[in-house]
Amino acid sequence: MAGRKPLPTQLKLVKGTARPHRLNPAEPTPSVAIPDPPEHLDAEAAAKFTDMATLLARHGVMTELDAGALARYVVIWRRWLDAEAEVKRRGPVVKTVGGNIIQNPFLAVANKCLAQMGQIESEFGLTPSSRSRIRTAAPAETSDPFEEFLNRGSRA
Repeated sequence: MAGRKPLPTQLKLVKGTARPHRLNPAEPTPSVAIPDPPEHLDAEAAAKFTDMATLLARHGVMTELDAGALARYVVIWRRWLDAEAEVKRRGPVVKTVGGNIIQNPFLAVANKCLAQMGQIESEFGLTPSSRSRIRTAAPAETSDPFEEFLNRGSRA
C-alpha cells in the first residue's frame, strides 16, 4: 500500500513545515483553465468533458494540465454507461452456452469502471471526503497566497 501523497510546496510553505532541501524549486503552478475536449471523444463524451471542466474550473480545480486526467475520466464514464446498458438489457446474470448461470461479464466491466471513476473523482475532489484534501489553484490574476501570508502581519 502506498504512503501519503506529497503536499504541494505552496501548502508546506504556508504551514511552516517546508524543509528547503526537500522543496522542488521548479514545481509547476498552472492557472485555472477550461481546456477543449480531445477530438477522439464522441459527442456525448465531449459534452460531459466540457460540463465537468467548467464545473471544476469554477471551483478552482481544473487547470490546463488536467485535461488528460479528465479525458480519461470521461472515456471510463462512457464505457461505464455502455456496460450498464448491457447489464440492464441482459440482467446481472446470464446463461452460458453450456447452460451454466454466471455473472454478466458487463457487470464486471461496469464495476471496474466505477472503481476507476472513483479514483479520478477523488483526485478532482468530487467526493465529500476528498474535497477536504484538495488544494485549489488560484486564478492567474490573484496575488501569491504565500506573499499574503508573509505580509499579513505588516501594516502599511
